[in-house]
Amino acid sequence: MARRVNLDVLPYPIATAMRRIRACHDKDAKRLKYVLQAAEMTARFLAIVVLADLRESIRAQRLEPNEALARFPDSLRRPSFGHWIEILREGERLLADSEDAFMPELRDLVFARKLGSPGEGLNLLQDIVTVRNRFAHGDMGPAEIAKSCDELEAMMADLLRAMDFIEDYMPYYVKTVNVHRRRLEASKFAHQFWLLAGAYQDPEAIFSEREWHTDTEDFILEKEGGGFLNLHPLYLYLDPERYDEASGIRPDLYVMNGFERKKQGWKIHYLPCGTSGREFNSQELEYASEREMAERGIEELLQLLGSATAEAQTAD
Repeated sequence: MARRVNLDVLPYPIATAMRRIRACHDKDAKRLKYVLQAAEMTARFLAIVVLADLRESIRAQRLEPNEALARFPDSLRRPSFGHWIEILREGERLLADSEDAFMPELRDLVFARKLGSPGEGLNLLQDIVTVRNRFAHGDMGPAEIAKSCDELEAMMADLLRAMDFIEDYMPYYVKTVNVHRRRLEASKFAHQFWLLAGAYQDPEAIFSEREWHTDTEDFILEKEGGGFLNLHPLYLYLDPERYDEASGIRPDLYVMNGFERKKQGWKIHYLPCGTSGREFNSQELEYASEREMAERGIEELLQLLGSATAEAQTAD
């Protein structure tokens, strides 16, 4: 039997999806659905890291918009499992030779030695998508479903072990930031981080100074040895001190699941990473500042990718 993956070291979106599998005792359609959801959540997480890194590279003028990037917005409009894999593959192809790539380990996960050849991680995800398509079309009976549960869970274990580098990237919600100025010294920024790792929604508060700062309410990855990558608004954390049972949207970490832009404004669709939330769109957010930051963030991303989507197609 394959060694079980330690969920405590995984980012919350992936760890929570894996926990759902372990809660199922029968090798049935429900369990297979959860395995497929965990695989898609993993592909989505990695693709979003790539998108956020591309955004920083374009901002810093290390990368120019091109035809490959301009195709991403159409994929993000209603992203499927296959779309996330495409963004991961083609985005990482653009970042692979960059000395400034935030997560350089992704190159060997996605590609073999030659950029045209898929690496172990990409092969595993593509094999899982093949099974997902058969399952979605109703082409699998109970015996094949049970067999696929075993096979795909082994693939997921292999994928997550190949991603062991993820332990070097801490997923944080930025709760507060305060500047500390000292005479004759560079300013320091005192952060309160909430660590969103592991399968349960009980984030650990961490108080620490950094030479850099980001905005409060951002969801970031901090690299061991320095540096961070902002994943907002592709991920959106709803703080339990602002959202409660009566709000209609439960506190949780949510991930973007498509967008629309119509005459009445943006609608960014979000899925819960945990088990208690529900799908919603950005117009349902209670706070205008949250809506504005999410919508401005997606609009900027689309513009940086070189798409006309941010300006056009508003009459649908």
